Amino acid sequence: MGKKRSGAAKALHITGIALKAIVTAIAALLLVYNVYVLVARLAFGVGIPTVFGFGFATVETGSMSPEIEAGDFIVIRASDSYEMNDVITFYDSSRSQYVTHRIIRVGESGYTTKGDANNTQDAFTVTDDVIVGKVVLVAGGLGAFIGFLQSPVGLLTAVGVCVLVWVAATYVPKLFDKSGDDEDDKEGKDDGSGPKDNG
Repeated sequence: MGKKRSGAAKALHITGIALKAIVTAIAALLLVYNVYVLVARLAFGVGIPTVFGFGFATVETGSMSPEIEAGDFIVIRASDSYEMNDVITFYDSSRSQYVTHRIIRVGESGYTTKGDANNTQDAFTVTDDVIVGKVVLVAGGLGAFIGFLQSPVGLLTAVGVCVLVWVAATYVPKLFDKSGDDEDDKEGKDDGSGPKDNG
């Protein structure tokens, strides 16, 4: 019984260490990324900051439906060139907003784009200098959740959950060890292995 408890306690201890490492990494990444995005947007005016060539955004309209819906979270990768049918995210200065549309024509001066759900193509040519990158991943419906994590309340909530997991991973193994020790003491008394009075 003691060996079984010892093995279980060891496994629980290792799991606790792994959980603490994971939640520490998650909390650190969230903090660093949110600070980076905040500085990039406020200090440098970069609407979609990139990390190692990748940018992240939440789609706000259904112009690319059904492939990309409003509220979807997208991952964008910067590239040196783009091809026909690539879905790209670019800055539309006429509307002061980022747009994610499909390339329907490649010309010498730039790209002609169109939303899949739109009846007409975009009225301007998209040039390389306004392109953030090509959409390489679409996570359906995750935009609101990611946006929440990037808000002050969401960030505090995520960090709070990480702290709770850290505390649980620290103290649950200790409680398990203590209960095992108490049970060992009880078994020792029951089988007569405890102190004896020979009279």
